[in-house]
Amino acid sequence: MKHLLLLLSAFLVIGCQKQNTKSVHEKTFVELGGEKQYVEMTGASTELPVLLFLHGGPGWPQTPHLRYFNSDLTKDMIVVSWDQAGCGQSYMRNPNPKKLSVESLISDAHELTQYLKKKFNKKKIVLLGFSYGSVIGLQLAKRYPDDYYAYIGVSQLINFQQSWDSSMQWIKEQAKSRKDTAALKQIKLLEDKDPSVCKTVQECFMNKYLLLVKYDGTIYKKEKADEIAKAESYYDDYKKYDWEKAYNYTSSRLGGKQFNTDLSNITSLSVPVYFMAGKHDWNLPGIVTEKYLNKLRAPQKEFIWFENSGHEPPEEEADKFNKDIIEIVKKVAKKG
Repeated sequence: MKHLLLLLSAFLVIGCQKQNTKSVHEKTFVELGGEKQYVEMTGASTELPVLLFLHGGPGWPQTPHLRYFNSDLTKDMIVVSWDQAGCGQSYMRNPNPKKLSVESLISDAHELTQYLKKKFNKKKIVLLGFSYGSVIGLQLAKRYPDDYYAYIGVSQLINFQQSWDSSMQWIKEQAKSRKDTAALKQIKLLEDKDPSVCKTVQECFMNKYLLLVKYDGTIYKKEKADEIAKAESYYDDYKKYDWEKAYNYTSSRLGGKQFNTDLSNITSLSVPVYFMAGKHDWNLPGIVTEKYLNKLRAPQKEFIWFENSGHEPPEEEADKFNKDIIEIVKKVAKKG
């Protein structure tokens, strides 16, 4: 009888634990900045740490990529993918949001952070900014350190002009080594900001980007570029999404301010900082970011290189990326 009671008690405890640690599979629209925006939350248990992923672009959602390449993360954390205003499913629901600026994106992300902390009963969460999302992320980590266990910057943008100069130098070297005279002529026109190739900074950037694509300076291996493109139209809820239209819309609404980015005045952070960069990323060269991190004051900092990646380590080296993120989140959330 005694053994039977003990066995029943054990089943009751296990049953209670299962009830208290439900898995998370939620796709919803959350009001941020007075407008409904798409948020996707996925994790094996409500007890896990929360990772808020800020996508880049601007206007280039990461949600389908996270589903396709990074689902392993959800075993060890609650992954939150947010389609920012003017982007992804937020754009499809509302193609003309009232507010869309760097400051409004920062404000929306701060509001979302508070929502997530309350929803999952967390004192802090982990923040990750990818590409242009890292502009939002770094400023959030600076302004609101008490909200975050750590900040992870992937393909981090610090100073647009420095990245541009480094990128153009690499393109020029590639064109010379390949004796690509047509490209060298175009590079000269870009350097002179000749109106025949670009009338706006946005046009100059896109022309430079096409040269990077030509020399594999964005995504390192063609087969990965094909796989990323496949992921973008793999899921039904993104099949009708016009990626280029949304990107152009968001960029125009930001008024080209993304091309004036300079975060080098952020000289210290109060949270641990991890930067990740692809060795073959010449869109936002990691050498610029690494130089910045060497000078940055933070309680803990680390630079992680991805040897076989360009601009998109989360997709290009998904296994390593997932492993590294899991290790970081476990470490910082445990300390917290």
